[in-house]
Amino acid sequence: MLWGCDYIVTNQKLNQIAEQLNKSNEYRVIRKYIKPEFYNDESISSNTKRIGVFLDVESTGLSYSNNKLIELGMVKFEYTEDGRIFRLLDEFNGYQDPKVSIPEHITKLTGITNDMVVGQHIDERKVTDYLREVDLVIAHNAQFDRAFFETTFPNTPPKAWACSMSDIH
Repeated sequence: MLWGCDYIVTNQKLNQIAEQLNKSNEYRVIRKYIKPEFYNDESISSNTKRIGVFLDVESTGLSYSNNKLIELGMVKFEYTEDGRIFRLLDEFNGYQDPKVSIPEHITKLTGITNDMVVGQHIDERKVTDYLREVDLVIAHNAQFDRAFFETTFPNTPPKAWACSMSDIH
């Protein structure tokens, strides 16, 4: 519920307002994502499930050799051999201090400020532990994300990678 001046706005009323705004074609209301417990039939045999991870990095620029990773986000998921996602598992997120000032256009693009990363460090051992049982890493632009990831964490065991732009329909 949202408390207004002299009245209470219920979730039902908020949903009606959101629908009206969307119908106007002048607004686009984005709703909070509510994660379901299971995406597919929970009776799927456990021996057919594999573990994947969606991975995303943010950096100070486009060149993995000249710029630095400033954020790593990962979400594990169970999937079946035919590609059906069963459910989301645990998440990993961390900031990394690039030891240089984050360019203003990167802050505008990512929302990540110098204050957010100062003194922060992503522990490679924790990243390795997180990825231990993972069979597949998926990134939206895997060429970009993988280069920054492997440069920043060179001692993590190799994994199979897929790109959601070019490898996945």
